[in-house]
Amino acid sequence: MLISTVPAANSAEPLIGVYGENSMQHVLDFEKWLGRKVDVILCTVDFHKWENYRYADWLSQTVYGARGDRRLVYDVPIIIQDTSYAEAKTGSYDEHWKCLAESILSNNAGEYEIVIRPSHEMNGEWFAWGVGGSKQAMIPDFIASWQRFHGVFRGVKGGERFRFSFSTSEGASDPRPMWPGDEYVDIVGHDVYWKPKAMGGEGWEEGDAKLAWDKRVNDGYNEWGVGGMLKFAQQKGKPFQIDEWGTWGPDSAVFVQGMAEFLKANNVRSHTYWNSNSGYPGELTQREKEWPAPTKAFKAAFGAVAKP
Repeated sequence: MLISTVPAANSAEPLIGVYGENSMQHVLDFEKWLGRKVDVILCTVDFHKWENYRYADWLSQTVYGARGDRRLVYDVPIIIQDTSYAEAKTGSYDEHWKCLAESILSNNAGEYEIVIRPSHEMNGEWFAWGVGGSKQAMIPDFIASWQRFHGVFRGVKGGERFRFSFSTSEGASDPRPMWPGDEYVDIVGHDVYWKPKAMGGEGWEEGDAKLAWDKRVNDGYNEWGVGGMLKFAQQKGKPFQIDEWGTWGPDSAVFVQGMAEFLKANNVRSHTYWNSNSGYPGELTQREKEWPAPTKAFKAAFGAVAKP
C-alpha cells in the first residue's frame, strides 16, 4: 500500500494539485520532493474507445485507490476520437456519459464536490474535442453538447456533487464565444505553460520569463490570457483556477514567482502543476541540479510552511 508521510496541505491558500501521468507513485514522489501533501490529483479519462471511457474504476481504484483524502479532478472529453458534437447534441452518447458519471460517483464516496473538466482546452484544435482554430464552425454544436452533457451528469443520483470547469488554454482561439451559459458552468479554469524557444518543439516565446509572465497577466498577447480569463470569471461571478500550469528551464524562477503572487493576490481557487515530461517537459522532481533556481522558487512558494 502506498503511504505518504509528508505534512498536510497548507491552510488559507489556494488548493494545490498535481498531474503525475496517472500514477500514484508519481504523486507521492512529487509530495516527497515538495515536502507536503497535495489537495487534488488531475487524472485523464480515455478518449479512444467508449468501453474504456465509460468506467472510472481503473483511475479511481487501481491507479489512485491509495489516495486517501486527496480528491480527483477528472478530464472528461464530451466526445471521443472519431465521434462528433453534431451527434452528441442529439443524445447519441448519453448512455456513455451516464455510465461514466455513475462510475465516478461510486468511486468517490462522500458529499464533497467533484470537479469535472469537460472537453478541456476546447479552444485549441489539437484534441479530438477541440473547437478552436479551423474547427470554430463546430462551436454551436459544442455548446449544445456541453449543455446536454451537463444535464446527464447532474441528472444521475448524486449528480449535484459535480462541478464543471470551463477549462481553456492559452495559445489558442478566443474561448469566450464557446461559453455554454452561466447555469452550465461552476468554475472558470485556464491552462498556462511557459514555452521559450530554447525548449525546442513547441517553444515560441523569447527567453525573458518576466516579460512572458507580465504579458499573460496584462493582455500583452491577447485578451484571453490568464489576466483576461480572470476578468472573464469575475464578470461571470465564477471562481477562477489554474487547471494546469508548467514551467521550463533554468531561467524560469521569475515565472514561478509570478504565478505564486498571482494566485494569492487574486483569490484563485486552486492550481495544478504539470509534473510530467509527457506532452510538456515540466517535471521538476528530477531537476534540482539542472534547474536550481526555479525548483527552489517552487518549493519556497508552494512547499511546507516552516513552523515557528
